[in-house]
This record gives sequence, C-alpha cells and structure tokens, in this order.
Amino acid sequence: MAAHSMTGDYAKLEQVYIQQVIDISEAIGFSYIVWQEVIDNGVKAKDDTVVEVWINNHPEVEMAKVTALGYRTILAAPWYLEELTVGEDWKKYYMYEPSNFNGTATQKALLIGGEACLWGEYVDATNISPRLWPRASAVAERLWSQETVNDVDAATPRLHQHRCRMVQRGIPAEPLHPSYCAFDWRNKK
Repeated sequence: MAAHSMTGDYAKLEQVYIQQVIDISEAIGFSYIVWQEVIDNGVKAKDDTVVEVWINNHPEVEMAKVTALGYRTILAAPWYLEELTVGEDWKKYYMYEPSNFNGTATQKALLIGGEACLWGEYVDATNISPRLWPRASAVAERLWSQETVNDVDAATPRLHQHRCRMVQRGIPAEPLHPSYCAFDWRNKK
C-alpha cells in the first residue's frame, strides 16, 4: 500500500492487485470472469469480461449497472443455497427470474446464465446433499426455462419426481414438501 501511496483503503489495494492479475491474463491471451466488486471498484476490464453478480443486496440494480457498461453477466446473488428458511424454501429460488432487471433488450441479452452457490459455513459431508437438493434443481429449472415457465404448482410434481429419482439412486435429497416417493412403498412386504 505504501508503494502506491495508499492508506487504509483496502478497496484501492484490491483494485491495484486485480488490475495486475487482469493485465497479466490479457497479456497471455486469457479471458476471465470477475466478481461484481471488481467492476464496482473501477478496475479496467476487457470488453469480453464476464461479471458474476453475487452480492445479494439488490442484484437487479447491479445487473442493470453491469450490463449498462456492456459486460456479459452470470447471476448468482439470489441462489445461495446455504441460506435456509423454514418450509418450502426451494420456491423462492424457483421464483426468482434472472432477467427481471431494469434494462434494454441489449442489456438483457448480456445475461448469459446463473449459478447456484453453496458455501461451507453450515455445510459439511453430513448435510451437503440434502441442503443442495432440491434447491439446486429449482435453480436449474429456472435457468433452463423460458420466463413464462414460472408456476410453482406446475413445477412441484416435476421437481418431486426428480427428487425421487435422486433418492432411488442413493442421493439423499430433501423432500420438497411432506410427501413420499412411490418406490418407497412398492415391493414392500
């Protein structure tokens, strides 16, 4: 920090460091993905940079801002799966429409996808699968579907069926709601 005449502003330090990493990547012909704060902090990125919008305060505001700058984006902010709520929380993941931000058709075309994230603060080998599934299934259907495919009631049987396939294959997926899988009761004596 002293070499760059900085005192106590770690965002500026991060900006210098990230700018150096980006410059090295560009010099050797690599593309890169950066987290949104890199752009927020004023780092000069190539036009083909992909920006991951991950901070969950107001992702629609950040999506509008980043796409207005012409960057392609990946949205992660609404899909941090470690943030559990009581009940059928998969529905909130399913209902979030990634293109629902204030922007032009050109800006919306810069949204190239999304990702479900699962950090390890409350997850380890004992609960990773039930925490992940069916929440990640809900995110996957949301991302692979048209905007008009957004009816939770219509999605419930599909996601339930998928959950049962996973359980049948030995993947301990959590139920979507109080229910059972048909194979649990077949061939029982």
